[in-house]
Amino acid sequence: MEMFKRLMAMCFVVCTLAFVIGVGIFSPAAAKTYDLRLQCVYPETSHGGEMVKKFAKKVNEYTKGQIKVKIFWPNQLVSLRKAYDAVSNGMIEGVYSCSLYYSGTVPEVKTEFLPFTWRNPEEAADIYFEAGYLDLLREANMKHNVYFLSPVMVATMGCMTKFPVHTLADFKGKKLRAVAMDAVVLKLMGGAPVAIPGTENYQALKRGTVDGTIYPLYTIETYKLYEVVDYVILPGFHTPAVTAFYLNLDFWKKLPENLKFALDRAGHEVTLLSCMASDKWDKEAIASAHKHNVKVMTLPESEVAKARKLCVPLWDKVAKGSVLSQKAVDLLKNYLKAKGAL
Repeated sequence: MEMFKRLMAMCFVVCTLAFVIGVGIFSPAAAKTYDLRLQCVYPETSHGGEMVKKFAKKVNEYTKGQIKVKIFWPNQLVSLRKAYDAVSNGMIEGVYSCSLYYSGTVPEVKTEFLPFTWRNPEEAADIYFEAGYLDLLREANMKHNVYFLSPVMVATMGCMTKFPVHTLADFKGKKLRAVAMDAVVLKLMGGAPVAIPGTENYQALKRGTVDGTIYPLYTIETYKLYEVVDYVILPGFHTPAVTAFYLNLDFWKKLPENLKFALDRAGHEVTLLSCMASDKWDKEAIASAHKHNVKVMTLPESEVAKARKLCVPLWDKVAKGSVLSQKAVDLLKNYLKAKGAL
């Protein structure tokens, strides 16, 4: 909760500065309006869609309508894979998405999806806003004419399985739906990653194509995975997973200072709301598991520490992607060491 209080204080400072600058420089008569076409790559009914609507409402309120956010849902403007480039080249002003989709363009964003880094939403927010992680990611994205506005927490991504997991050794020989760096970690633990779309989780589990999945825990309810899994394994690989708002850098630069502050304020506040929502979504997922007789198992701290150590070589490999990647991984390591988690 202390982190939430600090974020609220930051939001208050941003709000105050925005008010002072807005009143001191811009008069209502001279107010210019700006269109912000925001492509959301997730459905309107998703948790991410919920946060996008909150963001748009706050932007309208804090800019007094000077920035008009128009939300477009999946594929209405551009496809998921083309969304980042569309923002970069100015075809649209913004996108809300998971950065990992664009790691081929921005290698530094891989550091956001290193398994077993931050342990809860408060630590994630602390790392972004207090430890300097957001500044590094902004620098990385600016090279591609994109402004990283703010992160959005979207709950825990972890293992839901048909088999019990008492130690990491229990993953040996098991097939799990896992992609990207999660697949690498699963291999290190002796498991066999299977690359299938998340939307095919249910059928793959039902047919026995996989023995489990690494996916957002809330899908135990929303995808009815409680019908095809027997265990939820804690902690997750990503606690929480993170998405973000990205803006075209030219669009950002042309905004007057008061509107930049207003956007930053809206972004900060949605980060805070998503931190609290992530906790709520995780609790709802666990409650759903209990309701449907899916057993929730928590790995001992010694096994979690072992998993984190297994991940360090992967972190180091990602760090070699660029100078900023190295700085980002060093930042994460130093933070975890200071917290006694590494």
